Amino acid sequence: MTAMKRILILLSLLAVASCHCRDHGTPEPRYRHILLRDFRTVYDGRVINYNIGTAAHGPATLNVLKKHLPADVDITIWASAPLDSTLSAMMERRFPEVRIVCGQYENPSEASPELRDAVAESDLFLVSSGSGIAVGPSLEQYRKHTSKPSGAYAIGYAGSEDKYLRGMDFAWFRDEISAGLAKEKDTTPSLTGWVPDAVFDFDCTDEAGAAGFMKAHGLSDRGFICCIPGFRYTPKWEFFGGHVNSKKQAKNDECLDRDNDILRRTIIETVRERGLKVLICAEQIPEVRLCKELVYDRLPEDVKPFCTYLESLWAPDLALSVYMHSLCVYGIEMHSQVMAAGNGVPAVVLRHSGFGNKSDMWNTIGLGEWLLDIDEDGASDRASAVIRSIIENPGAAAARLARAREIIDSAASEAVRRSFLICGENEIRTRETL
Repeated sequence: MTAMKRILILLSLLAVASCHCRDHGTPEPRYRHILLRDFRTVYDGRVINYNIGTAAHGPATLNVLKKHLPADVDITIWASAPLDSTLSAMMERRFPEVRIVCGQYENPSEASPELRDAVAESDLFLVSSGSGIAVGPSLEQYRKHTSKPSGAYAIGYAGSEDKYLRGMDFAWFRDEISAGLAKEKDTTPSLTGWVPDAVFDFDCTDEAGAAGFMKAHGLSDRGFICCIPGFRYTPKWEFFGGHVNSKKQAKNDECLDRDNDILRRTIIETVRERGLKVLICAEQIPEVRLCKELVYDRLPEDVKPFCTYLESLWAPDLALSVYMHSLCVYGIEMHSQVMAAGNGVPAVVLRHSGFGNKSDMWNTIGLGEWLLDIDEDGASDRASAVIRSIIENPGAAAARLARAREIIDSAASEAVRRSFLICGENEIRTRETL
């Protein structure tokens, strides 16, 4: 192909693209009113803060969209029930302009007027970032009563949810393993791929609350690390009741002390060698008791004065604000570390066989050296070495996080452009053609 012919093709494609752009080439939104489905953990008639990672997904996805879409795109959140006071306060502080509707839409005549209006005004049902399509019933209700499109952003993949993927306009997956598995299925939409978990963009904060919390716990800015204990399988039955999964409980009983001994060892080294303080904290309600019973109470007496722990689960925005004052966040969880890393705080994930594919995102964004497998021999020594390196080389850690941030922002921008913007799609086709 001659240079002139390439130029002519380029000009013709750009002319087509410009038909769908506003003045000065601003991308035209494909959807004017997005109905974002999230806030789904209901207890006693309210959406509750049971897991700060789960609670962060909705506002984090909202933030991604607001960062990359034109300001006049309207976004409404569809929650399963009214938010509890903790989550309501968080949303009011960060997104006072965002409307939140709730309830079921199985029978539109019985739905709330607010939900009926939101469905009528919307032109896209969007599954928020998360472990999968936990809001499948709402998606089916939306499809049953409208002919409008749907999509999913930064989710995990489960084969049992293929029926929900069928018919979507797009589906983006939060780890490359999930994206690869989904692409093999004919139920997955053609517009698909990897995009970072939205919680990397969670930015709700509570600095006033953090100041009071840190004063009460004797913590100073950049003078402590955060440590998060965990189970192999979260015993949800301890809080919600219902059937006890005896197989999962047995695995917890087998591994709980051994897994969390890694945390105790790193705490002891951090305190004795550096004199730093340690905040033992939880990501989910069942983990709160582990902070004291399994970690703090089993520390040597000379180490305990340097340590403090949560006595109840904190709000996601308070957690992030405290993490941002720490030197490092590490533990047997995932989304506290996602929050931290997304906001420039070094974060180490101690994974096990029950983690699934989500931990692979650490490799994709260049943080693989901060991803450790606690089922392998020598995990405790490796964890101590990594945390020691982070504390001793803050500049190197900051540079690594900056590179990760570039990958996160680039991938999110590309996914939003391809899925939500008309010009974005044409621009990509132009590049691929040439």
